[in-house]
Amino acid sequence: MARTVVVAGCAGQQPADGLALARSVRALADTGWATVLVAPPAMPYAGPDGRLALALGESRSGRRAVPVTAHLLIDPLDPALAQPPALSRPEPLAVLEAEAIGALLGSGFAVVVAEQIPVVPEGSTSGSGSIYRPAGATLDGAACARRLAGDLGGGVLAFVTGDDGPPFAGDIDHRDAERALDADPPYAAELAAAVRFLRAGGVLAVITTAAALPAALSSTGAAGPGPALRIHRTLARRRAEAPALAAGWC
Repeated sequence: MARTVVVAGCAGQQPADGLALARSVRALADTGWATVLVAPPAMPYAGPDGRLALALGESRSGRRAVPVTAHLLIDPLDPALAQPPALSRPEPLAVLEAEAIGALLGSGFAVVVAEQIPVVPEGSTSGSGSIYRPAGATLDGAACARRLAGDLGGGVLAFVTGDDGPPFAGDIDHRDAERALDADPPYAAELAAAVRFLRAGGVLAVITTAAALPAALSSTGAAGPGPALRIHRTLARRRAEAPALAAGWC
């Protein structure tokens, strides 16, 4: 799906103002982006009550954002499930509602994933598809956003930080980001999700503030009102021109 972006919050962070994120998502829609917003649970205006979806207002075509509950398929034999639910981080294998979310995007609706529930297979209905049951586990938000972006075939994955933004700003490629993970940097979960997303075929991953999001996703990559780390699958420049990532992340 062309110009589709999945936007998610960073672990342990939340934008100071949920309305700032809504403004940025509206700005993206005005420039032709199809947007899925994965609402951080602790963020103002987030949650299954739909307040964030209401804050997005209507698209140019008069369509309102649609809040959905997403069910993340996990392997019932995932070793993470042997840990207490609060500590487990099983690998999300698929988003059961991905096809429906894609259909909404294709019809001009923005989508807010207001709740994510891990599920495992329980069997099959007579003569048709599988049925599932909830699993006692805690999902990794960054991994779930990466899985959703991959299932949708979206080219861009964005993570929104607090107002301070990421500790490093600039353009790097996935190899630079992967090397940075050895130092256990801030936003390590988001950085790891970005690397996996790009290795699986994504084009761009971004870590930035809510206000800077539209500028970070612009075709020029022009500087916006806050710092943005833009991670590319490939970057057309000499390796000697790569920024000194260790100075910002370590």
